Amino acid sequence: MIRILLALLGLVAAFAASARAQTVQRDWTPYEQNKQCMISENFYNPTYQRDGTKYWLIPDNSMATIILKWHVSGDQFLNEVQYVSRKSFAACFNGERECGLPLNYDIANELSQFDLPENGVSTAYFKTPPPTSAVRNAMAVVGDCFGPAGEGIYLDELGLTETDLPIDVCYRAGNTMFYRGERDRSEAPVMTDAQIAKYREWGMLAYSLINQLHNKPDEGATRCGVAPAELIPSFMQYYDDNGYGLLEDPEYIAAQEAEAAAAAQAAAEKQAREDEYLRKAKRERLLARNDYERFGTLDGCQIAYSYVFGGINRDKMSFIVDPVPDSGISWALKYEQTQAAGQSCPAMPQELGDWMARQDPDLFEAYGAEEEFRNNKPNIWNDNDWKAFVERWMWRNQTFAESYVQGGNCQAAVWYARNIAHDWDAFNQAELDFVGLARVFGRWGAPDQALCAAIPPDVLPLARKTWERHYNQVMREKARQQAEWDEANRREAARRAEIDAAYDELLNWKPPYQKQSELRCYNVEETKYGTRQRCFSD
Repeated sequence: MIRILLALLGLVAAFAASARAQTVQRDWTPYEQNKQCMISENFYNPTYQRDGTKYWLIPDNSMATIILKWHVSGDQFLNEVQYVSRKSFAACFNGERECGLPLNYDIANELSQFDLPENGVSTAYFKTPPPTSAVRNAMAVVGDCFGPAGEGIYLDELGLTETDLPIDVCYRAGNTMFYRGERDRSEAPVMTDAQIAKYREWGMLAYSLINQLHNKPDEGATRCGVAPAELIPSFMQYYDDNGYGLLEDPEYIAAQEAEAAAAAQAAAEKQAREDEYLRKAKRERLLARNDYERFGTLDGCQIAYSYVFGGINRDKMSFIVDPVPDSGISWALKYEQTQAAGQSCPAMPQELGDWMARQDPDLFEAYGAEEEFRNNKPNIWNDNDWKAFVERWMWRNQTFAESYVQGGNCQAAVWYARNIAHDWDAFNQAELDFVGLARVFGRWGAPDQALCAAIPPDVLPLARKTWERHYNQVMREKARQQAEWDEANRREAARRAEIDAAYDELLNWKPPYQKQSELRCYNVEETKYGTRQRCFSD
């Protein structure tokens, strides 16, 4: 079975284990022995190296999987486990993490060192299997993966349960837990923040394991076997709400497969029709040439080399029959060498000559000439170059020139050729050529205006009919949208005017003037008659 390396939290685990018999070592095949183990044999199989030692592919990036690694590897554990994982495992011995292991600061200190001391406390400690308390703690994350060491420890007392849900349900839950509930939460079963934190190690493992399955769907299971019991009601609700039951219904599956097969058949038939059209158009183009256009100034060796090159690279559009003989390929290599050295053409083997005699000379194509013109975007400098390209493509067809205007004949013909034209058998050669040219221009992003230089008359009747229907529909839709925009703008303008008027009224408000009804006086001097006053009157 193929070995699969799993990246858990971005780290790749790769380990080498000793083949020496240990009390805790065994052929670890929990997938076959117990379906309640999350880490199946599908992922982690022992593979033998040249020296006879085993390669155990078990992730050691969480406390639970490190303990499982310890259980499987025996006294080779410290030699196998990576430094980064070993350093994080120190948290189980210094009180930072509860792993079912005793406090031992000496072990924690040694695990944190890059180079382990020889004959240290940790070396002696890890010669013995994990204690039952550590096995119990790890099983709460990975499930029943410990064989006899896990006997008497049951999943239900650890908060896990065996389930038979589609693997996608657990993957979505694990994905949310992996990102601490901050990503894709709306696309996963409902879970509280407390549940996400409580079962995060399980979720991280599920996410990584199942993500590997998604990358290699042909090599893994399709069911989620172990999950937190507390989350099963939410998982089942998500299963029901998202139609997983329907996806597992045999009749529905059969109907979907039939629909997919019909769609694939229709696509294949459409592709075959298009291929036949392209092949027919190419054949007509090749047959329409005269000898000079066909062979130009090529000599016999150049013609033979073109045949061999075309035969080696032939595809469904090629008219070359039979594979190129091996002697022909050898001859072509010698020909390339002699040409590079300026030497004369090598003698042609009889087998190559017989093969060339079976080809139709009327369909001969010089090496790269026609295909390069048809399939490769030319070096174009201006609109006249594009026009010349179009005229060359349509050179032997009866065509006329048309100006490019909105809704005009040229626009109608181009739109029809790209979107509607599929009835290849009903088209003449001019229509076939124009349809191919219009689609090539669309693929290249070339200017449609250049296509107006050579429009076949026969393409216009259907083009005008379908285009006008499409154009009128587009114009009606634009008019409807414009009417909606105008009405929205009118309402917005009225509302803005109303707001502006209210602001103006507030900004220009002045308190009303109230006439003083009493004299306002103040004393100015003392006289023999008393105090004289001066008063303001309104």
